[in-house]
Amino acid sequence: MFRALILMGAAEALSLAAFNFPILSLPLIVIAGIAVFVLSWKNLEWGIYILFGELFFGSRGHLLEYDLGFVSLSLRLVIFAAVFVAWVASGSSPLRGEVRWGWIPKSYWLLLLVIGFGIINGYLRGNSLGNIFNDANGYLYFLILPAVLSVIKTREQINNLLQILASAIVIIAAKTFLLFVWFSLGLPGVATAYHWIINQDFGEITGHVGSASRIFMQSQFYALMGLFIFSFFTLPQPLPSREGNSSPWRGEVRWGWQIWLILAAALLSIIMSLSRSFWLGAIAGGMFAIVVVLWQFRASFKAFLALGLKLGAIAILEIAMLYGVVAAGGGQFADSVSSRTGDPTKEAAGGARLLLLPELVEGIKDNPNLGAGFGKLVTYKSYLPDRVTPQNPDGAITNFAFEWGFLDIALKIGIVGLLVYLLFIARIFKLGWVNMEYRILNMGMLAALIALMTLNITTPYLNHPLGIGFLIFLYSIFHIQYSKNESSG
Repeated sequence: MFRALILMGAAEALSLAAFNFPILSLPLIVIAGIAVFVLSWKNLEWGIYILFGELFFGSRGHLLEYDLGFVSLSLRLVIFAAVFVAWVASGSSPLRGEVRWGWIPKSYWLLLLVIGFGIINGYLRGNSLGNIFNDANGYLYFLILPAVLSVIKTREQINNLLQILASAIVIIAAKTFLLFVWFSLGLPGVATAYHWIINQDFGEITGHVGSASRIFMQSQFYALMGLFIFSFFTLPQPLPSREGNSSPWRGEVRWGWQIWLILAAALLSIIMSLSRSFWLGAIAGGMFAIVVVLWQFRASFKAFLALGLKLGAIAILEIAMLYGVVAAGGGQFADSVSSRTGDPTKEAAGGARLLLLPELVEGIKDNPNLGAGFGKLVTYKSYLPDRVTPQNPDGAITNFAFEWGFLDIALKIGIVGLLVYLLFIARIFKLGWVNMEYRILNMGMLAALIALMTLNITTPYLNHPLGIGFLIFLYSIFHIQYSKNESSG
């Protein structure tokens, strides 16, 4: 875990250096691509760890980025390409028989088929090629699943991935808190930090320098996922079921005090994001966990309740700390919180999202079964202050990317495509559920999946490598569990 922390911290530092000195961007990306390819060629397991590590803490993948004119070269794209090419060219490729294709569900192949059709459909309907590529490229992350399954086969490897995820959560929290302090206290270099976050597309910062600011980053998504995953490591091991069976897998890392550091970091990131979508996802995942505990693991309800109280106490202490930081800068943290707890429909952004809703529904009605293809444009009135101009009095926006996640999918690949996608997710859920003998790990994983599904209603993650990567992460773990059960049976 310590090594992963050092590497991630170094990547953040290099990203900031490249932002300040753009001449460094292309050389650093080239060096990173060559290094990842060589490492993956020698041992694909290293490449998979790097790929997931960047995904866990790299937000939208632009830690390093260079505009070639016809395409933007990002660190995530380079790492993905290097690992994929090394897999195809190495002894772990499907051409050399390392992948047992029976490991991969049929719904995965159907999903690739409808995604491919969505690309062709978009082209035949005259959608812009640039829009088609930018709209569909996130789904291409699904192509890495066979490579992951060809490498990640043991409990030790899963534990390694969990340690990488834990390191990412700590880095995300440290970055979020550092930016919060920077802005709240108006420290030197605040303008550089702001433009680094915005220009590299890491997230957004709202509020005024010297007062409480909202620090939102897309990578905080993995803090939410990690909160569920690691919370259940604190419960009695093994977690007894109604039948009283023992867990056949107790291969977790001996986390000790580190587990509470990870959970505190995850909570801090979620609180400081001031994201209603994250909060709603957390509530949905938490409700699922409560129901399953009462249904399947009633004997551990007291331990589960104690866990909830401890997390609540940590959250209160963190909120008090944030109040202290803001008070030192002369600001009011309550103003930022209250701005996120009001009626979202009365806010400009929330109102714009509702104005988009009927336009999306109408677009789906035009091509309900197979969709309008990737790159489909929709125009809607937003009335957002930064969009309203004399030339655009109603703030009209024309775009191909939309916040209503499931409706975005249905618009592009139709209801048929959406059902196929949901079938693939259901397969992952079922695989985790039938392997509930691995109950400590799976309880948190399935609750995180419920949180992701809820989050995707109003914030699209299932059309992005962040959400897709998490699905691949889950399937890899559940597949290993299933394989172990089959071999032991």
